[in-house]
Amino acid sequence: MASHFNPDLLRVARQARGLSQAELHTQSGVSQSTISKLESGLSEPMEDVLQKLAQALRYPPTLFFEPDQIVGLPISVHPQYRKRASVGQRSLAQLEAEMNLRLMHIRRLLRSLEYRAEREMPRMDIDDYESPEQIAEFVRRTWMIPNGPLRNLVDAVERAGCIVIHSDFDGRSVDGVTQRVPGLPPCIFLNRNMPADRQRFTLAHEVGHIVMHRVPTPDMEQEANEFASALLMPARDIRASLTGGLTLGRLGALKLEWRVSMAALVFRARRLGVISEYENRQAWSRTLARYRTKEPVQFDLPLELPSILAAMVRYHLKDLGFSVGDLATVFHANVDDIRALYELGNETPSSGLRIVR
Repeated sequence: MASHFNPDLLRVARQARGLSQAELHTQSGVSQSTISKLESGLSEPMEDVLQKLAQALRYPPTLFFEPDQIVGLPISVHPQYRKRASVGQRSLAQLEAEMNLRLMHIRRLLRSLEYRAEREMPRMDIDDYESPEQIAEFVRRTWMIPNGPLRNLVDAVERAGCIVIHSDFDGRSVDGVTQRVPGLPPCIFLNRNMPADRQRFTLAHEVGHIVMHRVPTPDMEQEANEFASALLMPARDIRASLTGGLTLGRLGALKLEWRVSMAALVFRARRLGVISEYENRQAWSRTLARYRTKEPVQFDLPLELPSILAAMVRYHLKDLGFSVGDLATVFHANVDDIRALYELGNETPSSGLRIVR
């Protein structure tokens, strides 16, 4: 065990379990005053206190002595920058804690392998270009994406050096979060509970942030939406398909072809000026009004599953001979958490990951 207590990791462990300091006091028997002082870095834990807290939180005590620096959520997640329903502070704290623990896992997995991107992730300052639409076109060309629909966005993003992670954001009005931490590839967390078309748009939106936004701006969310729309539906390729009446059947067929929601198709048609404001209102009132939360099941799309993080875990289990218990020890976690996070049974699967040695 390292010699220095890390108060931030005690707080992260508590928030990951969704507990307040008062609730941790009730479950551990450690006074709230002691917990507060420990999390503030004002005191070091006695051995008996440490064991009580670790047992209540279901983390090994070694976690609290790791040197990892904790990062906050990007500003786009905070309520003042979001137009969707606000997220409670406790929910945001739990989300931040879960992401920090996953980043800790990734950092430790990368100690035994090197993950090298096959393609470049461009960095293009929005102020230097005409529009997010133009930047999206450059990204498609950089990634050598053929004209037409982008068939597998998750694969394209992972080949460009990002790690995509499906996470359970159930109950939180958050679709996706990108964490850019020194020493790690960009990590994009997606809400696994969203339908596939919304996951794809959210992922494209997060890529827009990575490409265009080095620092937050008041317009960054709208710019990322415009980038996502253009990345998934290039104007030159989709314009002709959006002319004419956008009936439910036609929108459904276009959704299956372009792998975006019917709502996104109508927004794109209006943005490109191929339908009038009257036609736009008609599409919403007659066709989409009843499908605001869930579009018809016959037009559902298959999920695009991330592969890199799962392959890293499999590489440790298969190629390096780790057990799930070994992974839990390296991650300073408990075995049940690791099995649930990485969907591991008792089997030891093959890795399939190309490692740069």
